[in-house]
Order: sequence, then structure tokens, then C-alpha cells
Amino acid sequence: MKLREEALELLEKLVKENFAGRDKRYEFPGLLKNPEDNFICEDEWFIHVPSCFNDCLDIAKTERIKDSKKEMVWTQGSRFCFHSGCVLYDSPKAYLNWRDAIKEIKFCISIIGAKNVTLLDNKRESGEVEFAILSPNSDKQSMKEIREFTLTQDEFVKFLIIGNPEIISM
Repeated sequence: MKLREEALELLEKLVKENFAGRDKRYEFPGLLKNPEDNFICEDEWFIHVPSCFNDCLDIAKTERIKDSKKEMVWTQGSRFCFHSGCVLYDSPKAYLNWRDAIKEIKFCISIIGAKNVTLLDNKRESGEVEFAILSPNSDKQSMKEIREFTLTQDEFVKFLIIGNPEIISM
């Protein structure tokens, strides 16, 4: 379980890290969120981010050698890669039967386009995420688009963690 403050502190380290041409990964407990959290919102993030988005957050199991034995451990990188088609909700209840779920949703995020974080020539490029904020219509039968935004991948991850009143103002 990761609290917002812990996740923000690690995010800052990941973004500012001098990669010197390599993809440095942090071993557990240096993870932005619990990689095995599916539908229980244990991480206290502003947006519910289930484990199916681990790859987008660059959380992966990586082979490490410990006591002369190979083992798979959770690691954290900084190559965030949210992409077109990703849809995230403000509540884990969004994954219920849709007729019930839409009554629990205040808003969702639908990613329209994106550029991944890249590490080239000893330089980290923060990528980009273009997304729409949607909310249920008045009869709670479908979602309607409120507004579109563009952030860097880093800013988008920060938004998932703590939100942003300028973006979520309906």
C-alpha cells in the first residue's frame, strides 16, 4: 500500500534520476503503488489505478539474484507509457456491472493519444498524454465528455496520485 505522499516522493526521484544511458529500476518497496492491488482501493490515489495498468506505470517483475539464486521481484522504472484506449475511473466500483457502476462514478479519464517516456542519449523525455474527462449524463445511462487536456506522462501520473482542481472542476 502506498500513500499519496510516498508515491509523490518516489515519482519525484524517478523523474529527476540521472539515468546515464540506462534504465535504472528500483526494487520493492520502492514502488509507486501496490502492483497486486486490483479492485480494492488501498493506495489512496485520487484515481483508482488497478494492477492491469502496472505496465503503464512501468512496474514489472524483474529477475534479480539474491543469495546466489535468481528470483523475480517487483521493480519500478520511469518509462511511463499510458496510451490511447486506456480508461481509468475515480472509483473501483466502476468495474461492477455497468448499470450499477455508472451510478457510483463521478468521472473517468479516457486517453485519446499519447507519447511514451523515452530515455535517449542520456536524456529523459517526459512524453505526453492527451485525455478527456467524462462524467455520467443526468440520467446516469451514459458518459459525456466534459473537457480535454494534455499533460506530460510525468504530470499525468502525478494527476492520478493527487488530482488537480483545474482539471476536475465540473
